[in-house]
Amino acid sequence: MKAVIDIDKLKTSPEFNLIRVLRHDEVIEFVLTQIRQLRWPMILFYLLVASLLTKTIAFSLNNIAYTVIPWQDYWKFLGIGLVCGMIMVIPFHELLHGLAYGLAGAKRVKYGADLKQMLFYASAPGFVAGRATFYFVAFCPFLVINALFLTGIIMGTPDCKWGSLVALTVHSSMCIGDFAMANFFSAFPEREVYTYDEEKTRISYFYIKKTAGSSREKETLSEMRSEETY
Repeated sequence: MKAVIDIDKLKTSPEFNLIRVLRHDEVIEFVLTQIRQLRWPMILFYLLVASLLTKTIAFSLNNIAYTVIPWQDYWKFLGIGLVCGMIMVIPFHELLHGLAYGLAGAKRVKYGADLKQMLFYASAPGFVAGRATFYFVAFCPFLVINALFLTGIIMGTPDCKWGSLVALTVHSSMCIGDFAMANFFSAFPEREVYTYDEEKTRISYFYIKKTAGSSREKETLSEMRSEETY
């Protein structure tokens, strides 16, 4: 995959509208807004996490009734799953974002953290991503890492299955930011959306290509304009 368009064209061509300016110190606020808007990415996220939470509760109740694994191993692998899914997975998650950017054509990837917002990130300053590219970058770590945890559930011993299930549940929950960003793109199904990061200002810009659009898209744009100041 290659960058579909250059930044200068986005800025100067009358074909494109700037629809969102996202300062990187406002990402949490942006995510909290998106998770309340039920489009396919967030619906999928909530269904998946609810299903996984149900499975973890069911395993625990089953262990109470039948002691599938000794309780010492239950607590031990609960802790291992939490640590793996919440902490140890972070560098691999971000590296996979970076790898996806590289495969998409980005020349440089930057990694960092915003401890005030408790965020870790990979970005490709100056690289323009369209909808398909952004989905690829956003969902790559979710798919790859969760596939590994699923392998542990399918092929592991009972205690390994339990730890892998916990790790899968926690990691999936922590992918909420990736799903929230994808949720923003999904607000414009009839238009192409483009985004790029500006390194010096720590700002992400979002553009759409001008088309007639649906009435729902027009309502979404109107809501954004009433909420945002560029």
